[in-house]
Amino acid sequence: MSNRIKTPITRIAWNAAVLLFEKGIAAAASFVYIPYTVQAVGIATFGQILLVISYIEIISDLTSLLSWQTVLHYGAAPYREGRRADLYHVLRFGMRLDFLSGAVGYLIGEGGLWCLSSWLGWAGPLHPVMDICLLFVFFDKTGWCVGTVRLLNKFTYLTFGNGLTATFRILASMAGYYAHMGMTYFLYVWLLSSVVLFFSDMAATFYALRKYEPSRFGWRQVLHTPAFLQGAWTFTIMASLNKILLAATKKLPILLIGGSLGPTEAAIYKVSDQVSNGLVRPMRTFMPALYPEFVHLREEGRMDDMHRVIRKLFLSALLFACIALLVVTLFGDQVLHLLLGIHGESGYLLPVLVCGALLTILGLPLEPFIVVTGRLTALFRFQVLNVLANLPVLFVMVHFWGTMGAAYSLVLFSGTLLAFYAVYARAAFVKETGGRNGP
Repeated sequence: MSNRIKTPITRIAWNAAVLLFEKGIAAAASFVYIPYTVQAVGIATFGQILLVISYIEIISDLTSLLSWQTVLHYGAAPYREGRRADLYHVLRFGMRLDFLSGAVGYLIGEGGLWCLSSWLGWAGPLHPVMDICLLFVFFDKTGWCVGTVRLLNKFTYLTFGNGLTATFRILASMAGYYAHMGMTYFLYVWLLSSVVLFFSDMAATFYALRKYEPSRFGWRQVLHTPAFLQGAWTFTIMASLNKILLAATKKLPILLIGGSLGPTEAAIYKVSDQVSNGLVRPMRTFMPALYPEFVHLREEGRMDDMHRVIRKLFLSALLFACIALLVVTLFGDQVLHLLLGIHGESGYLLPVLVCGALLTILGLPLEPFIVVTGRLTALFRFQVLNVLANLPVLFVMVHFWGTMGAAYSLVLFSGTLLAFYAVYARAAFVKETGGRNGP
């Protein structure tokens, strides 16, 4: 059956299932390599490793341009209309975005090292190791690959790379444990995992393009920007700034906790945050599957279908939230004991972090709707105000309540964002449909 004959919710569910399988591979692998790493280096050194990784990931997030979203937004019409030359222009533009964000990110990361290394305890022999690990910022930039395979509806093509990366990290971590390796070794394992994923994603993308059109990609025009892409820079920057603000709010607490409370507390918070995100990941995988479908529905003028998808997903997310809270209440402490070897030391940290994550998935179908209907500016303005209001709250709460304060701040931020999504998406739908009730 053709992909376009299937209903939107069927395509979204299938693509989300593929993405969930990919994320499930990584989550299952983490239950193997995290205990091996903790046992090899100890929880304090493991906390230092997580601080280094968190810093580099924050730099990568803060300098990322959402090339995958640009590829989908501007590539949907050329793909649907069979304009291959224009589609390749969009893909090459996405490649340029990835390279530029990688280069800028590496330079900013190096500057940040000179400013923060003493405060976070990274001076001395660790500094040159971090210089090398900052190359992650380059290898993390495969957004154009992700956008291409999603546009071509070949979601399964990236699964192999995720499996290969997970296998590599498990085997390398086991080898490091039995060989009694230290912090530097496990940091290089993390970096090489990103290299493996980078090249596997590239190979999968060019294979998908070859299946779509067995012709040359046209590298000579990589710097050419056609007229129909003149607004692409504005769209990309606005979309990216929204994600940058969210990333800063999510990951800044880890560095703040590490600098003020120490690496052990940072490790507990980081792993608890990973567990909470892993728990809600089955619903969160709908987000990247929603965007290409909403783009197609927008191009075809099917706003009623978009409304039905939003309503069904919201009800599903609400049911999922109830189940997730029950699961974390019953088994959360055992999971942390399995991963970190601690028992009861995190208190109510994990349930509170899960509440914050669940608030984000309730708004999951609303954000792509706001974006595809061309209301990025309003979303960006609110994100700026929300982050500016949340940052002083975060510093005060961490100062007085430590890791729990950071968790409470996350819940407050997520709740405010959900309220905005609900109010603004409803107003946007009424405007798009001429006054009818919306989501």
